Amino acid sequence: MVRLQTLPSRLSKLPAKRQQVQGNPDSWRGGKTSAQPGYGYKWQQARAGYLRKHPHCVMCLAGLGMTDLQPAEVIVECARRGVAEPLATVVDHSTPHRGDPVIFWDQSRWQALCARHHDSDAQLRDKGSQRQATGFDGWPVED
Repeated sequence: MVRLQTLPSRLSKLPAKRQQVQGNPDSWRGGKTSAQPGYGYKWQQARAGYLRKHPHCVMCLAGLGMTDLQPAEVIVECARRGVAEPLATVVDHSTPHRGDPVIFWDQSRWQALCARHHDSDAQLRDKGSQRQATGFDGWPVED
């Protein structure tokens, strides 16, 4: 009989991490929850509508050379190439809004991203950093 080793839970670390983020005096959120600075029901509805119109990650599309294709054409081209469809799950503010409601609700400053690009490239952009671009295979690509 094989015994499986149980891994320790990481949940116990979450409250301390949350306090660390909320207690940051340099953050534009100033200790507010995600619903307070504008990410409530109205945002969730706007986000869902935007992702219906823009279902693909703009950074993935750029990496695949498909930025000029319509969503249906992206699906067909991905199938033809045998690559996964680059679905977006996050609506990112291409211009950091820092709590400004005018910038926050300006859809011309929104972009659809997959979680990978939002959690890495977009966050680095907001911090003023750059990262080497990578292809779908994970290897660096030339700009």
